[in-house]
Amino acid sequence: MRKRVAVGMVVALAMVTVGLAESNSNVVVVTATRTAKGVEDIAASVDVMSREQVEQEAAVNVDELFRRVGGVDLQGSGMPGAAIKLNMRGLTPGFQSKRVLVLMDGRRINEQYQGNAEFALLPADGLERVEVLRGPASALYGSGAMGGVIQLFSLRGRDVVGEDGGDHAAMVRQASGTHDTHHLQFWQGGVMGATDYFVNGSFVETDGYLQNSDGSDRDWQAWRLGGNMGWATGEESELRAFAGIYHGRGLDNNSLRTAEKDYEQLDWMWNWDSNRDAQLVLRAWRNADEDTYEWVYPGTGVYDQETLGAEAQQSLWLGDRNLLTAGLEVREESVDIDEVTGPINESTSVVGAYLQDEIIVNEALDLSVGVRYDNTGGYGEEWSPRAGAVLHPCEKMDIYGSINIAHRAPGLSDRFVMQQFNDMLFVGNPDLAPETLTAYEVGARVRPGDRVQLSLALFRNDMDDSFDFTLDPDGVFRVRNVTESRTQGAEASFSVRLCKRATLFGNWSYTEGVYEESAGDPRIEDHQLAYLAPNKGALGLDIEGLGRTSHSLICRYVGRRYGDATNTEANRMDDYAVADWRGRYHATENLDLTLNVNNIFDTTYEEFPGVEQPGTVVMAGVEGRF
Repeated sequence: MRKRVAVGMVVALAMVTVGLAESNSNVVVVTATRTAKGVEDIAASVDVMSREQVEQEAAVNVDELFRRVGGVDLQGSGMPGAAIKLNMRGLTPGFQSKRVLVLMDGRRINEQYQGNAEFALLPADGLERVEVLRGPASALYGSGAMGGVIQLFSLRGRDVVGEDGGDHAAMVRQASGTHDTHHLQFWQGGVMGATDYFVNGSFVETDGYLQNSDGSDRDWQAWRLGGNMGWATGEESELRAFAGIYHGRGLDNNSLRTAEKDYEQLDWMWNWDSNRDAQLVLRAWRNADEDTYEWVYPGTGVYDQETLGAEAQQSLWLGDRNLLTAGLEVREESVDIDEVTGPINESTSVVGAYLQDEIIVNEALDLSVGVRYDNTGGYGEEWSPRAGAVLHPCEKMDIYGSINIAHRAPGLSDRFVMQQFNDMLFVGNPDLAPETLTAYEVGARVRPGDRVQLSLALFRNDMDDSFDFTLDPDGVFRVRNVTESRTQGAEASFSVRLCKRATLFGNWSYTEGVYEESAGDPRIEDHQLAYLAPNKGALGLDIEGLGRTSHSLICRYVGRRYGDATNTEANRMDDYAVADWRGRYHATENLDLTLNVNNIFDTTYEEFPGVEQPGTVVMAGVEGRF
């Protein structure tokens, strides 16, 4: 560890941390800078969920993993196939999760038409770790990375073998529970000389916890199969291929939906100077989505989407103090839609180039500067600069600050939609400008001892040109750049290892968000942002190795929020607090029994206006490893 200049303890006492149960002080992160970097050297707020934590959650879908992560605002039941909204730092979207960029092994998975990531359709199996970056990152990733970036990393064959000296390993898990929900998953991985492989799959079905207006169940049934294979082409190079397919089908109040997804990805990585973290990455990928909606009202909608992407990235040291990273990305996004109101066949191209310099000024100060240029067909070009600094006043403290410019480009839906929904017509606008965001952040991380971590982050976001649908006098909803808004707040968390087997953790976030100007509806000015919960917190205890058992108990609090921009009482959702428990019994060396209980005390609450969330949900399972 490098020597740090001493600083007064007054500053340390003002800091309150990183809210995951596992110590992040020695964790390496790649999402924040696109280079492997320790958390203590990053000028941003980052959380990492390890493989062990993912497995302890025994989650069905990815959204369940974020219940314990500070600064992440999650709305939704957690039931398979159900709608999920996820935002960070008050950047709430009108529909689901448009202002958070989601990556899977470096590949963006936000869909092309609306820019949304459907977390409830992302199985949580087969993950090596999850990284959560709070705050904008358009300087590296371009459009959509406004509230933050979530990156999911797949397990590989080399991750799951070797503990017992074997060349192959496998796992099978089955769980069943409330609302006639059943979940089956498996994986197998192995190493064969210079190659390794990992294959995983899952099946889930549920009758849902709600009934439709005609008395039918709001159900969902889905299966998924995916995997990857790597080939060590040299001592410091690797070629790896990823592929997967997903099929889901379920009924809600408006339609019978069939969702089909597939992806393919090929990476080649060369650490041509492994002693200096000099790496070349070449990546090509494809995402495809086909959604069919058999509407309750007459007609069927078919939504075909496809993205083809490629990127190249090179990191290298210039001297002993400058790590330079440069990259180029190209994407072709297209949709072919056959709706009741007519067809939409549109596409757009994206070309992005970025440059970042990470500078070690001296033993106590690191700087980072970067900029990205994006040119997108249909609206033109955007520049996204960023600057950050990390000060290490002593060995156990990091103080950081950053300023970012970010943007979200209009999706193909925003520009070309023509949809009839519940007797309302929604029409796009080809002349939309991108949303833009200026963000400021300062924070600190403190490690008073090996067992304690503390941190505090303060932030402000100024957003211009937000686009949304506005109702015109002819009764048609048209999308326009109409709103300016501001969010600001604080995030604090802590983690304390009480003893060898127990860790206490907690987090709290406060976000003030208001509409400053709105050309579409002046009535909303100075009102709280729709769907924003200003206060959110969690307190939990992880216990490992208590006899043959392990446990995780977490209590979550979410403050009052409104389901509309005018903050009407009819759409107010009151605050609530719930408790969840995860338990695991190690029956034998290769067999575990699991029990998950969400909402232990059967608390009644809403996260969408007029829609009560599930009561107590219990899932019991058995897991075998071979």
